[in-house]
Amino acid sequence: MRPRTRVSLCVLAVTAAGVLALTLVPTGPSPAAHKPPENDAVKALLTERLAALAEIHEQVLQAFKGRQVHFSEVVAAQSALLRGKLDLCETNAERVKVHEELVKAAEEMSEVVQRMVEAKVATGIDALEARVQLLDARIGLERAKAAK
Repeated sequence: MRPRTRVSLCVLAVTAAGVLALTLVPTGPSPAAHKPPENDAVKALLTERLAALAEIHEQVLQAFKGRQVHFSEVVAAQSALLRGKLDLCETNAERVKVHEELVKAAEEMSEVVQRMVEAKVATGIDALEARVQLLDARIGLERAKAAK
Protein backbone atom coordinates (compact mmCIF):
# COMPACT_ATOMS: atom_id res chain seq x y z
CA MET A 1 0.00 0.00 0.00
CA ARG A 2 1.32 3.44 -0.87
CA PRO A 3 2.19 5.72 2.07
CA ARG A 4 -0.25 8.37 0.87
CA THR A 5 -3.11 5.86 0.82
CA ARG A 6 -2.19 4.63 4.28
CA VAL A 7 -2.21 8.18 5.65
CA SER A 8 -5.57 8.88 3.97
CA LEU A 9 -7.10 5.77 5.53
CA CYS A 10 -5.71 6.70 8.95
CA VAL A 11 -7.19 10.17 8.63
CA LEU A 12 -10.47 8.59 7.59
CA ALA A 13 -10.50 6.30 10.64
CA VAL A 14 -9.75 9.14 13.04
CA THR A 15 -12.29 11.40 11.34
CA ALA A 16 -14.97 8.72 11.42
CA ALA A 17 -14.29 8.02 15.10
CA GLY A 18 -14.47 11.75 15.80
CA VAL A 19 -17.73 12.08 13.91
CA LEU A 20 -19.16 9.25 15.95
CA ALA A 21 -18.04 10.97 19.12
CA LEU A 22 -19.77 14.17 18.10
CA THR A 23 -22.88 12.91 16.37
CA LEU A 24 -23.75 9.29 16.85
CA VAL A 25 -23.93 8.98 20.62
CA PRO A 26 -25.59 11.70 22.66
CA THR A 27 -23.65 13.13 25.58
CA GLY A 28 -26.85 13.91 27.42
CA PRO A 29 -30.56 13.56 27.04
CA SER A 30 -32.03 15.32 24.04
CA PRO A 31 -35.25 17.10 24.99
CA ALA A 32 -36.85 16.20 21.66
CA ALA A 33 -35.85 12.57 22.09
CA HIS A 34 -37.80 12.25 25.34
CA LYS A 35 -41.09 13.86 24.48
CA PRO A 36 -43.43 13.58 21.53
CA PRO A 37 -43.84 16.47 19.07
CA GLU A 38 -45.78 19.33 20.66
CA ASN A 39 -48.44 19.70 18.00
CA ASP A 40 -49.42 18.73 14.46
CA ALA A 41 -47.49 21.61 12.90
CA VAL A 42 -44.28 20.59 14.67
CA LYS A 43 -44.87 16.94 13.78
CA ALA A 44 -45.37 17.87 10.12
CA LEU A 45 -42.13 19.86 10.11
CA LEU A 46 -40.24 17.05 11.82
CA THR A 47 -41.64 14.58 9.28
CA GLU A 48 -40.56 16.80 6.40
CA ARG A 49 -37.13 17.16 8.00
CA LEU A 50 -36.86 13.37 8.38
CA ALA A 51 -37.67 12.90 4.70
CA ALA A 52 -34.91 15.35 3.77
CA LEU A 53 -32.46 13.61 6.11
CA ALA A 54 -33.35 10.26 4.54
CA GLU A 55 -32.66 11.65 1.07
CA ILE A 56 -29.34 13.12 2.22
CA HIS A 57 -28.38 9.77 3.74
CA GLU A 58 -29.23 7.92 0.54
CA GLN A 59 -27.29 10.35 -1.66
CA VAL A 60 -24.25 10.26 0.63
CA LEU A 61 -24.38 6.46 0.65
CA GLN A 62 -24.43 6.38 -3.14
CA ALA A 63 -21.57 8.89 -3.29
CA PHE A 64 -19.59 6.73 -0.87
CA LYS A 65 -20.16 3.66 -3.04
CA GLY A 66 -18.81 5.70 -5.94
CA ARG A 67 -15.82 6.70 -3.79
CA GLN A 68 -16.79 10.37 -3.95
CA VAL A 69 -17.06 10.94 -0.20
CA HIS A 70 -15.39 9.60 2.93
CA PHE A 71 -17.01 7.11 5.25
CA SER A 72 -17.19 9.79 7.94
CA GLU A 73 -19.81 11.59 5.84
CA VAL A 74 -21.89 8.41 5.72
CA VAL A 75 -21.65 8.15 9.51
CA ALA A 76 -22.69 11.79 9.93
CA ALA A 77 -25.64 11.41 7.55
CA GLN A 78 -26.76 8.19 9.22
CA SER A 79 -26.50 9.78 12.64
CA ALA A 80 -28.56 12.80 11.57
CA LEU A 81 -31.19 10.45 10.12
CA LEU A 82 -31.42 8.45 13.35
CA ARG A 83 -31.62 11.64 15.44
CA GLY A 84 -34.45 12.81 13.18
CA LYS A 85 -36.23 9.54 13.90
CA LEU A 86 -35.73 10.07 17.65
CA ASP A 87 -37.30 13.50 17.38
CA LEU A 88 -40.48 11.92 15.99
CA CYS A 89 -40.76 9.16 18.57
CA GLU A 90 -43.96 9.35 20.55
CA THR A 91 -43.39 6.34 22.80
CA ASN A 92 -40.46 4.92 24.65
CA ALA A 93 -40.80 1.70 22.63
CA GLU A 94 -40.19 3.73 19.47
CA ARG A 95 -37.15 5.37 21.08
CA VAL A 96 -35.77 1.95 22.04
CA LYS A 97 -35.99 0.83 18.41
CA VAL A 98 -34.07 3.91 17.25
CA HIS A 99 -31.45 3.38 19.97
CA GLU A 100 -31.11 -0.19 18.69
CA GLU A 101 -30.35 1.29 15.26
CA LEU A 102 -27.74 3.55 16.88
CA VAL A 103 -26.11 0.48 18.46
CA LYS A 104 -26.09 -1.33 15.13
CA ALA A 105 -24.45 1.66 13.43
CA ALA A 106 -21.81 1.85 16.17
CA GLU A 107 -21.16 -1.89 15.85
CA GLU A 108 -20.65 -1.52 12.11
CA MET A 109 -18.28 1.40 12.64
CA SER A 110 -16.33 -0.57 15.22
CA GLU A 111 -15.95 -3.45 12.75
CA VAL A 112 -14.75 -1.11 10.00
CA VAL A 113 -12.17 0.45 12.30
CA GLN A 114 -11.03 -2.99 13.47
CA ARG A 115 -10.46 -4.07 9.85
CA MET A 116 -8.50 -0.86 9.28
CA VAL A 117 -6.36 -1.65 12.33
CA GLU A 118 -5.72 -5.15 10.99
CA ALA A 119 -4.72 -3.61 7.65
CA LYS A 120 -2.38 -1.31 9.59
CA VAL A 121 -4.11 1.82 8.33
CA ALA A 122 -5.59 2.72 11.72
CA THR A 123 -4.27 2.55 15.27
CA GLY A 124 -5.27 0.75 18.40
CA ILE A 125 -6.42 4.10 19.74
CA ASP A 126 -8.87 4.35 16.82
CA ALA A 127 -10.22 0.92 17.73
CA LEU A 128 -10.56 1.92 21.38
CA GLU A 129 -12.42 5.11 20.41
CA ALA A 130 -14.81 3.09 18.23
CA ARG A 131 -15.33 0.68 21.13
CA VAL A 132 -16.12 3.56 23.50
CA GLN A 133 -18.67 4.88 21.01
CA LEU A 134 -20.25 1.44 20.82
CA LEU A 135 -20.39 1.24 24.61
CA ASP A 136 -21.96 4.72 24.76
CA ALA A 137 -24.60 3.63 22.24
CA ARG A 138 -25.34 0.51 24.28
CA ILE A 139 -25.62 2.64 27.44
CA GLY A 140 -28.14 4.88 25.67
CA LEU A 141 -30.14 1.81 24.64
CA GLU A 142 -30.15 0.41 28.18
CA ARG A 143 -31.25 3.78 29.55
CA ALA A 144 -34.07 3.94 27.01
CA LYS A 145 -35.15 0.42 27.97
CA ALA A 146 -35.05 1.32 31.67
CA ALA A 147 -37.27 4.38 31.08
CA LYS A 148 -40.27 2.17 30.22
